[in-house]
Amino acid sequence: MKNDSLARRYARRLGQLLLGQAISAVGVTMILNANVGPEPWSVLQQGMSVSMGVTYGTAAMIVGAAVLLIAVLFGESFGIGTLANIFLCPALIDALLASGWIPEMHSLWSGLLLLLAGIEILALGTCYYMTSTLGSGPRDALMVVLARKTRRSVGFCRVAVEILAVLIGWRLGGQVGVGTLLGAFGVGLLINLNFSWLGFRAQDAHQENLPETIRIIRNRHQASTEGGKKEP
Repeated sequence: MKNDSLARRYARRLGQLLLGQAISAVGVTMILNANVGPEPWSVLQQGMSVSMGVTYGTAAMIVGAAVLLIAVLFGESFGIGTLANIFLCPALIDALLASGWIPEMHSLWSGLLLLLAGIEILALGTCYYMTSTLGSGPRDALMVVLARKTRRSVGFCRVAVEILAVLIGWRLGGQVGVGTLLGAFGVGLLINLNFSWLGFRAQDAHQENLPETIRIIRNRHQASTEGGKKEP
């Protein structure tokens, strides 16, 4: 019974993770199709897409994997949610961009409306997958590493890295506009508001890393095996 309960909890958490990634992908696609300048990391990924001749999603996977590698080299861990954020969400964004389900905007006001809606949806998706506590995104891990190494605040490190991402992305051909400024401040603000609405305190939540998940599943399997052997 205890093992069944554990399985149900993991199924629920995986459902939250997958739903959060899907919602986030919709939000990012809306931000890109608003055509008024995406949020900072998307400027970098958009610029890489243009300069390297790859899809936006492929560029996002490259950036996410590189950021995670840096964080791991400095001692940070990662979980299933981190891997989903690197590989699943970008793949869904590419699928949405290719499908044309979300139209592109060609005027400032319609673009701003789509952008603001996209920022809120992205924030909501981020909240959903973070409440699964199966691992935060690689960029969050990088901010923690930089804050620890530089002895600066996480907020300071985030602003510094995002400015650098915008500059590099712009030089590579990424779009910079009013949406970039709104995205830089709006996403974080709306994430905090959604966390408050959901009653989730991110600072108090332990994000389960991959070794912990493997250990829990292995222990569950061993307990199930031993329980089966004891039955007459």
